[in-house]
Amino acid sequence: MPNWRQVQITDKRNKNGGFTILELLIVLFLVMSLTAIVSKFTFKIAETKELQRFFTQMQLDIQYLQTYSMNERQYIAMKIISPTNRYVIQKDFYTNLYERPFPKGVEFLNAESSIHTLIYNYNGNVMSAGTFAFKTPQGKKKVIITLGRGRARVE
Repeated sequence: MPNWRQVQITDKRNKNGGFTILELLIVLFLVMSLTAIVSKFTFKIAETKELQRFFTQMQLDIQYLQTYSMNERQYIAMKIISPTNRYVIQKDFYTNLYERPFPKGVEFLNAESSIHTLIYNYNGNVMSAGTFAFKTPQGKKKVIITLGRGRARVE
């Protein structure tokens, strides 16, 4: 049978075995700080990728316009609709093939753009070359359409 002294020592060890509230708060603060730092960089990378994806998709859509116009022997257009921040691919004035919205934070700059509608004729040649200008969270971007075959590049 244990004596009273041994029971008292055992009780003290059990009471001192845990963490204090201050230690838990410090660890919690460190974990939250690291999470905030990592999530900030993750959101920035995701935003960059979304912008890259948008401009790559726009270039692919321009190539699609050219291919469609040559295969179908029809005029086809891509029209920027700035109030609603989207662009539309139109087969004719009333028929939209599809539309794409701009990502969050991307705006079309009317004043700095030389064209607002990109039209390909039935031979696959662009009717009017020019520049689409956009304001993005990472600065200004331009989609430049060249004469002739109407290739697009992003600057």
